Parts: sequence; structure tokens; C-alpha cells
Amino acid sequence: MAAPVENTTRAALIWAGLAAVVIAGFFVTVAILNATVYSAPGFVRGYLDALDRGDTTSALAFAGVTPGPDDVLLTVSEEGRIDDVRIASDLPTARGGRVVAATFTADGIQRRASFAVTRDGVFGGLFSSWSFQTPPTASIEITPSHDPRFTANGVDIRAKGADLAARYTVLAPAVFELAHDTTYLTARAVTSVAASPGSVSKATVDVEPKASFVSKVRTDVTRYLRTTCLPQRVLLPSGCPFGQQVDDRLTGEPTWTMTTYPAVALRPTATSGVWLVADAGGRAHLRVGAQSLYDGHTYTIDQAVPFDVEYLVTIGSDNRLTITPR
Repeated sequence: MAAPVENTTRAALIWAGLAAVVIAGFFVTVAILNATVYSAPGFVRGYLDALDRGDTTSALAFAGVTPGPDDVLLTVSEEGRIDDVRIASDLPTARGGRVVAATFTADGIQRRASFAVTRDGVFGGLFSSWSFQTPPTASIEITPSHDPRFTANGVDIRAKGADLAARYTVLAPAVFELAHDTTYLTARAVTSVAASPGSVSKATVDVEPKASFVSKVRTDVTRYLRTTCLPQRVLLPSGCPFGQQVDDRLTGEPTWTMTTYPAVALRPTATSGVWLVADAGGRAHLRVGAQSLYDGHTYTIDQAVPFDVEYLVTIGSDNRLTITPR
């Protein structure tokens, strides 16, 4: 009977040893995870990775931030705009928290940001849970010149007004390419980086007319002068920028031709969506027969008539242009 008892004891010892190895491995795994994935650096790295892959939902959850109605940039993706993320340091604070510093590349420049985090409990009874002591947010102050519309990382944004600086809350590090591209207007893209929590970055979206906009206005002005003004057989064509007073009696109908059409250029006004064609000079030509009231002799008026035009060009909500004399 001794052999069966010895076999049973040996088997029990083997299973007990295996169980001990499994338990020890489990606790070692938990310790490793708490030192890496569920550590303060791991928490910060997870937040930065969410930003970089464009997962704004996860990034906001990490940050503990709920966007309000005006927080339009908080939900705009920063996918692929943060490179070479590395944890540089992890230091304790006097109040038991941690300050984790990370380095990364944004807009081609290596930058550094620090994040204050605190351990706020455990989950599953085993793994550390962390949160930011203060939300990792920054601000970008954006001034959209001449038009309230702009894009941020390709997303359409409309400010409350043109030429007004407005601050937008963003998740830091924030990397936004700001631009404007509508039917008639454009702006060279600028990149604004708010690298660390609490920082403020400033940017101006300098909106200007597209060449096609200037060309269309020039075409419309030229067409109006050619089809509405030149055909009028009067000295002062109605609604037109040119005309000529004659003191003598006319012996025929005035004939107008255009020597030089105005060179149109557009300037912004104080009103969003309204552009100004100012001091554009042209030269018309008047030909008409006349008779002197002084001595009765007849002659031909054949002279150049310089003129300037000034128009307001309004871009409608349907992108139709309205051109009115000023």
C-alpha cells in the first residue's frame, strides 16, 4: 500500500508546485502591467497615442473632458500630427501624484510637455487607475481675417465674426493646420501648435480673394460697361461711371466706346463677405457732333473721358455675387 500513497503525495506536490508557479506568474504579470501599461507613464502614453491615431473619443475620456457647445476644436482629429512620442521622465510630487514628461515632434520641431497625474484607485482589484490632476487642455487664439470661415485639420469652422480673435480650447499637445478654401476666397495654410497643457498659441488665417474671384468681378464689370453703358446714346449714361457735360447743342447722338476697361482689384471691407473695388481707372471715348451756341459753327467732339469706378462686391450665402456702385 505504500507505493500508491507515495504516488498520490508526489502528484499533489507537483500540482501544488504548478499552482504556485501559476500564482507567482500571475502576480508577476500584474506587477509588470502596473509598472508599464497601468503606470502613470503608461496612462500618459495611452492618452498621447489616442490623440495621434485620431481617436478623439478616447482622448477626451483619458483627459476627463466633456466638450461644450462652443468647444468645436476639442473633437477635431489630430491624427498623424504627433510623431516620435517618448516618455522622458516620471517624477513623484509632494502630494503623492506623478509628473510625467513626454517628448514628441510636432510641425517638424521636437517639443516637450509635462502632465500631472494622480492615482485614483484600482480596477479589477489589481490594476492601478490614473487621472489627470488638471485637464490637459490648452488654447489656440485664432483670428480669421476678412471672413469668419476657416478649416482646422480639414474640418469647417465658422467663427462668431471676421477679424475677431477667439480662443478655442484644445487637447494638448494640439497641432492644427488652419486654412480657408471656399468658392471665391483662400488662405495660405498655417500650423498652430499648443504643445503643453495651459499654453496659448496664436494664429491668423489671412483670407484673400482667389484669382478666379478677381477675374469674375473684372468680367462682370466689363460686361456691364460694354452691354449697359456703351450702348446708351446720351452724354450721361444712366447708372454708369462715365459721362460728359456739353454746353453746346448736339447735332447727333453721342457714341461711346471703351479705350481702357478698369483694372479691377479687390480689397476687404469692415463687413464680412463684402469686398471693395476701389479707384479702378478706365478711359472711355466720346464722339458726337455739336453746334456752338456762340457763333453757330459746327464741329465734332472726339475726346477721351477718363473715369474711376468703385463697387461693393457681396458674396451671398449661395455664392452669388452682387456688384453695386458705391
